Amino acid sequence: MTKFGVSYFGNRFLSHGREDFKRIAASCDYIVHTVNETDLVYHKAVLAKLFQESRKAGLEVWVDPWGLGGVFGGEASSQFLLEHRNSWQVKSNGELAAAACLNRPEWRSYVKEWILSVRDMGGQVIFWDEPHLAFDFESEWEGVYSCFCQECQNLFQRKYGALPSNRLNVQTREFRREGMRSFLQEAMAFARSKGLRNALCLYAFKGHEEYDQLWKEAASLPDLDIFGCDPYWHWRFKKQPGPHVEEFSKYVAQHAVANRKMSQIWVQAMRLPTGKEFEIGLAVEAAVKQGITHVAAWSFDGGELLDTVLSERPEVVWAETEKAFQRFRK
Repeated sequence: MTKFGVSYFGNRFLSHGREDFKRIAASCDYIVHTVNETDLVYHKAVLAKLFQESRKAGLEVWVDPWGLGGVFGGEASSQFLLEHRNSWQVKSNGELAAAACLNRPEWRSYVKEWILSVRDMGGQVIFWDEPHLAFDFESEWEGVYSCFCQECQNLFQRKYGALPSNRLNVQTREFRREGMRSFLQEAMAFARSKGLRNALCLYAFKGHEEYDQLWKEAASLPDLDIFGCDPYWHWRFKKQPGPHVEEFSKYVAQHAVANRKMSQIWVQAMRLPTGKEFEIGLAVEAAVKQGITHVAAWSFDGGELLDTVLSERPEVVWAETEKAFQRFRK
């Protein structure tokens, strides 16, 4: 049986949240609250109450490290990067990248502090949202990669007995995958030790040998419970929703089943133009038919409060999302 959820962000008023959670519970089983670095400093008390109200409404509480350190997806700034200039990723051409180096011990400690905070707030599942190294296709074609900071160079030398090349090769590709795998494994194991479950969302991308390998390694992480991706058909790819979501649902299910994990697909309930809102139902149907255990929508109310995900008719987007979820929940 498929469970349905939705992301929720931007509101920190308890009275507003109570009403929203009633609406969400009519079509969803879980809610994904974003907790960014500003929240960690200023909003812990009210977030604990919002989590409690979510659970009272019958929703399982997932928590997203939104924009944390520039490593995870999300439109949020990073105080960690401002306070830890030596922890930035460095590209192999010497340029700084505004994202935390995954191998820096102070970054890993910060993530553990975040885990403890959201555990204490009442979170139940950590949703590791699109973790990534600093990356762009132009640099990739030129062989420029991240991270090439002193910490990473020292780790590379200890592993391979020589300093890393400043251009991508077999060893540097392997090393950057290992950095991601090691970071996620440590964070997930820590979360599990604190009584939390782990869900992971990777970019919906395949056909690139190294990323395919990363996908395979991520799906097999021992403390991962739910493996998924976000095949947003209209935003990134301009694809037909049914076939596109079906393709990635099969891909996710294949890796999840092989590793005895549950599976997740995110559907695009945002940034949709007028007349395209019905596509949400096609995407949900495609995911459910492939046996995906968790389907979720990004985001509540059609992304109405955030410019980067705003739909032309957000109220219609949410209505179509509710209709699709309620159809398959029955």
